[in-house]
Amino acid sequence: MAHESAAEQKALIGGVFERAAATYDQVGVEFFGPAARALVGATRPTAGERVLDVGCGRGASALLAARAVGPTGAVTATDIAPTMVAGLRSEAADLPWLTAEVGDAADPPPGPWDVVQAGLVLFFLPDLGAALDVHRAGLSPSGRLGFTWFGAADDSWADIHGTVVQALPEKERPPITVAREGDFASVERLEAVLREHGFGRVATEEHRITVTLPAAQAWWDWVWSQGFRVVLEAHERLGTLEAVREQVQPMLEDRQREGRLSWWTDVRVTLARP
Repeated sequence: MAHESAAEQKALIGGVFERAAATYDQVGVEFFGPAARALVGATRPTAGERVLDVGCGRGASALLAARAVGPTGAVTATDIAPTMVAGLRSEAADLPWLTAEVGDAADPPPGPWDVVQAGLVLFFLPDLGAALDVHRAGLSPSGRLGFTWFGAADDSWADIHGTVVQALPEKERPPITVAREGDFASVERLEAVLREHGFGRVATEEHRITVTLPAAQAWWDWVWSQGFRVVLEAHERLGTLEAVREQVQPMLEDRQREGRLSWWTDVRVTLARP
């Protein structure tokens, strides 16, 4: 599945998250909440400020920002997946100063914004530099850009993830490592890119998030509800999903018996000012 055009990549990502939206952050696995709290803890929106939250999903960080800015402020949240937007609108019924719209993180609504925040989304964009330019241009004079991305991760689940991915023909394997490659390969590299695009004050901190599953079946619920879904959908399309489930299920049940149904990942929070 390599070498897609930017439009094809956008359609692929948007489609996967649209189909995941009904269960995204809804399966009882605590991950997106801690990541959102880390992001909003860095961007620090305050009463009366205008916030843009791009790639908002079902609103984990947008809702926090809306409560922080209060009714004298305003939050606009955008996501490429309409069902994500609908879910956020439902959650934000008591926050009329939060507006949720379908939109592309690379093509934001015009500012000026006091805060632009992006939770685990910028690494999906085909042209990070162009996106940084447009977001910098949309910031107010005292504005700041904050976003999360992935650092180190627990490799103790590599056997399970590897089994699922390697069971696909090589040409069918989606680019699931994009979040830790290219400009996102290191803090030094990403911060250098930000400076190249006009952000003079840049700082990154790390937060370790531990994910714990209540039971073996919850792993399937979790991976269907987020980006790894693209791998399972490839198996579904090829008619190999049941076979891979039969391979993986005993491995999951062994983990449950041994009390090993948790893993960790480091989420990096980068705050940048022009």
